[in-house]
Amino acid sequence: MRDFLDVEKRTGFYFWLLLILLTAVSLRLFHLTTIPPGLTHDEADHGITAVSILNGSREIYFTVGYGREPLFDYATAGMMALLGQKGWVLRGTAVLFSLLMIGAMTAWTRRAFKNRVALLTAAGLAVGFWPVMAARQGLRSITLPALFTLALYFFWRALQKLETGDWRLKSENTPTFHFSLLTSPFLLAGIFLGLTFYTYIPARGLWLLFPALLLLGSLWQRNWLRQALPGTVVVLLVAGVMALPLFAYLRANPAAEVRIDELSKPLTAVLQGDFSLLWSNIKGGLAIFTFAGDSAWRYNIPRRPLLEPIMGLLYYLGVGLAVWQLFRGGERPLAAPDGRLAYAAALIWLLGGLAPVLITGPALSMTQGMGMQPVLYLFPALALDRLWQVASSKWQVVGTLGVILLFGGTAVVTVRDYFGTWANAPEVRVQYESTMTAVMDYLAEQDRANAATSASLSASISTITPGPFHTPALAQMTLPADASQPRWFDGRGSLLVPDADEALVVFSGFAPLPPALEPYLATAVLQDTLPLRPSDADRPIWVYRIGADDALAAWQTWLTPQPARFGSAAELIGYDLSTEQVAAGERVQLVTVWQVQAASPDLRLFTHVVGPDGIPLAQADRLDAPSGSWVAGDWLVQLHEVEIPAETAVGRYPLTIGLYNCLDPACEQTQRLPVQQNGTAVGDNLQLTELMVTE
Repeated sequence: MRDFLDVEKRTGFYFWLLLILLTAVSLRLFHLTTIPPGLTHDEADHGITAVSILNGSREIYFTVGYGREPLFDYATAGMMALLGQKGWVLRGTAVLFSLLMIGAMTAWTRRAFKNRVALLTAAGLAVGFWPVMAARQGLRSITLPALFTLALYFFWRALQKLETGDWRLKSENTPTFHFSLLTSPFLLAGIFLGLTFYTYIPARGLWLLFPALLLLGSLWQRNWLRQALPGTVVVLLVAGVMALPLFAYLRANPAAEVRIDELSKPLTAVLQGDFSLLWSNIKGGLAIFTFAGDSAWRYNIPRRPLLEPIMGLLYYLGVGLAVWQLFRGGERPLAAPDGRLAYAAALIWLLGGLAPVLITGPALSMTQGMGMQPVLYLFPALALDRLWQVASSKWQVVGTLGVILLFGGTAVVTVRDYFGTWANAPEVRVQYESTMTAVMDYLAEQDRANAATSASLSASISTITPGPFHTPALAQMTLPADASQPRWFDGRGSLLVPDADEALVVFSGFAPLPPALEPYLATAVLQDTLPLRPSDADRPIWVYRIGADDALAAWQTWLTPQPARFGSAAELIGYDLSTEQVAAGERVQLVTVWQVQAASPDLRLFTHVVGPDGIPLAQADRLDAPSGSWVAGDWLVQLHEVEIPAETAVGRYPLTIGLYNCLDPACEQTQRLPVQQNGTAVGDNLQLTELMVTE
């Protein structure tokens, strides 16, 4: 029994490690399919990217959203190939990387320090709020600490083999010298370090740990540079060669990486002589450990620090201990267990992982600081280990119970804060689109019911994020693979009715129809109301059943007919103008009704009030039903609101409309669609009528 309790013995070490890993697995898998209560669009985008990989895509960098590195998506695709194209597989992939991180960190700390430090570090990673949170989100950031820790482990293993003489480079024989390098753990360290560049942006700074250790070691010991230089060069060269294709792509496609420009704003301000933003971010970044953390509900309980009070105090003690250890002398091998180089590695790693947070500030620090997550929990472990060493054998027994209570209490707090407070917060349910998840569950049930009668389900859904990489991505990852995919529109400015005898149109509390469009839903029948939770901010959900023919027949009683075809994308049926006489400074409402002909990415619909010189004096450019997901035959109702400038002179002004394609992501270059009436080309816009502007 004593062997099971003695962590410095093999039996005791693996006994406690097994308990820690079982705890880690339990906290990461418990209700993984329902907590978080849905998917963010970032998670869903990873999912649809993984599906595209299964369908043949082989990109080295994905431009979805703000652009992202691909390793997590390829790993998820591999998991989906085994387990199916389901949303929970995203989080299962993240769980595996989190457990890999714990295993790699345990292996490194066991080599760099001792068994007790390794177990205490693993325990912190197993039960801490931040590691549990990160492990249960299908985001690419979790891949960085896992692979970086593996790189450091193999690098350390090679250094220790060099120092102990278990493995030597034979420089007197050049072929053997090169062969030894290429078969050493240095090679594996370089491979894993190279892979980190394909994980997450902060990896582009963390690699500096390896040359920094080389330089520090050369200052402390005279023969260190000669001994460690060849292997370190191998690590950096292998990593550089592996990263080269990614950076070559980014150099050739500078517009692909939008996030870098956003994150570099504080540094840009510094170059212009303004240090205020960077200084504010540094102060906020330093506070995330124990004072005030990430303020976003998406990844944290707002302003909850990374560490609880007791763990935070131990963290500061551990940092102080590590700094003190740097200044101790002695001839002990640098990479030996508990050697100076281990403490240097921990401190440099912490600073390198924290650097992105110091630049960008505490907002979203739960992801920006992911590079330092493993080493953060090392410092409380160092403090606890030192307290154990100075305690008498009597107090060591008490200390063991105290450590069990500390990490057990941390686990209890994590369960309370994560599964209780955070998972049930209304703001979190909004961020993770729990409303749309409920809609998908409802549509899946309806689709199964229709399948029994061999009828297909046609549905359109109103959402404030109808773009392809937002709510539609969630639907693709949530609905069964064989279910009918819905259409999408933003009900605050449009209505999309599927071309079917009976279709469903779904609204949530966030995107209801405005009064101007309510008459266009008059023929619909309210089928269901899904109330969700009383605390949900976007409740309830209204489900209407509507027939396209009945709806169109009703609309035509008040529409002004104006048939026209715009390219091959859509055909205008008619329009409804709130008034043809408007005072300067007032707003006019126009409703246009279209039948969709074909999907066409990145279309916009413009409305112009044209001045005497042919230049628009007022306009509205919008399209609230993304054209890339249009289905031929569907009916689109679009609201346009145009404000007439107060200085507009009295007179009659043409009211024109048109469709145009955005030719670049910023829509700075456009191309209008040609317009035809009765088979005759009439230009690239269509005049509906004239507005009479009065005083």
